[in-house]
Amino acid sequence: MEGGAAALCRNLELLSAVLAVFLLVVNIGDIVLGVIMRYVFSQSIIWTEEVARYSLVWLAMLGAAGACARGDQMAVDFLVPRFPRPLRIFAGVMRVGVQVCVLLTLIWFGAQNVGGTWQMKTMALGIPKAIPLMAVPIGMGMLLAQVLATEWRDRIAGNERKGQPS
Repeated sequence: MEGGAAALCRNLELLSAVLAVFLLVVNIGDIVLGVIMRYVFSQSIIWTEEVARYSLVWLAMLGAAGACARGDQMAVDFLVPRFPRPLRIFAGVMRVGVQVCVLLTLIWFGAQNVGGTWQMKTMALGIPKAIPLMAVPIGMGMLLAQVLATEWRDRIAGNERKGQPS
């Protein structure tokens, strides 16, 4: 069963990384295009600022799952390792519980926000505002899947190391 959890973690991390790299290339290309048009050709393209902003938002939201998979999220862990084992286990359960609750809340309210903005259009691109706003529920959904898959993988690995069935 550990193979499935580890494979899910790797696949989510890979998906997150591929999407983040693509969006980074779009972001950098868009900014370079805007700078060249403005300072070389003395003309500006109105939509470059929106593309840069929205690609950066999507990059951050989708890249969060990859950061979580690598343990690159912010953490303060100087106190919990000093706790007795039962308290460390409780703190771990609380950590995952709080993460899941926060992410579910972000997904829920993000989806509500998206649902109400399909008729509104962005200023320069003229696309529905729901498209840039979908970054929150989709990105947080990927992050939630990564948190749960990582926890599943770590629990299975921990149980197998102790000789316990998973």
